[in-house]
Amino acid sequence: MSARHSRFRRRVVAVAVVALAGWGAAPAVAGWRPSALTPTSIAYNQGISFDPARRDFFFTGVSSLTTSGLYRTNSRLAQTAANVAVLPATREGYNHAGDLSFDPVGRRLLLPLECYYPASGGNTCGTGAIGVADPVSLRFLYYVNLNAAQIQKAMWAEVSPDGRWIWTSSGTHLLVYRAAQVTAGTAARQRAGKLGGLTGRDLGSVLPAAGVTGAAFYQDVFTRAPRLLLALNRGSYSEVISYATARAADGVPTLTSKPRTEITVPKSASYHESEGLAVRDAGLWRSPLGGVLDWQMLPELTPTTFFTRIASYLPTPAPSVGRRKRAARPTIGERAKRPQA
Repeated sequence: MSARHSRFRRRVVAVAVVALAGWGAAPAVAGWRPSALTPTSIAYNQGISFDPARRDFFFTGVSSLTTSGLYRTNSRLAQTAANVAVLPATREGYNHAGDLSFDPVGRRLLLPLECYYPASGGNTCGTGAIGVADPVSLRFLYYVNLNAAQIQKAMWAEVSPDGRWIWTSSGTHLLVYRAAQVTAGTAARQRAGKLGGLTGRDLGSVLPAAGVTGAAFYQDVFTRAPRLLLALNRGSYSEVISYATARAADGVPTLTSKPRTEITVPKSASYHESEGLAVRDAGLWRSPLGGVLDWQMLPELTPTTFFTRIASYLPTPAPSVGRRKRAARPTIGERAKRPQA
């Protein structure tokens, strides 16, 4: 065993012990159970997404007053690439990337953009956009403005599992945009003044609150239909809710259920601010973090808690991993805790 692997195993064991202690006052969970709690870099403070093909995580985070950072790690959270100033200067003044999404069909990263300058009053440009970055080089490629009459800032973006639609929200309204319209050609026409901001399909005022911090799609183990998971800050608590989704007759996504509460976490010094969401596949033996749903959570920042946490969850009941019944392989931390013969 290499010294590096040994150190990693010791770290995971320590995290598992802390996680078990931290879950002592467990949050109320309806459909998901907590499985691990992993500290990560404070740089990863705004969004998280996952590439199931290459087993890579992607993160966004505030890096300065004028731009944001974009990062890639492997499935064990070892950083493999970084672009600490990913956003170029734009005429609108975009400086903030929220909870991003990895597009598995187009093989691209979708960055929700907004202007956020607290000293100047907050959202100074009054418009949002979807930026596109390369998942290999992490280079920013282009951005497509959204209709400012419909949305004034984009705080999160999530691509549908089929890669055809990009979801986000404005206030309590859910919006969907055709992914095929978010292209370099559209961006060029907008920069030339030949095209306005994209208008999305408004699914109505369906959100219980406007404070959505992140999103991910999960395929329901019972219906096999994709559910849209949304993380929200609710003041005294944070929560993850979900909606069942389907396609309408015209092919546009629609909601087929009212929101269902999945996870509720009381606000505390440890769980101070909800951020992004990511979903990995159900092959638990391939997931070193030990979960399927990863929820980015910032603690109340102090000199000793200057990091971001990933709270991982498993669905209840656990999803099937194959045609035949197969016991899930233990996580690295569980193997490390086994007594040696």
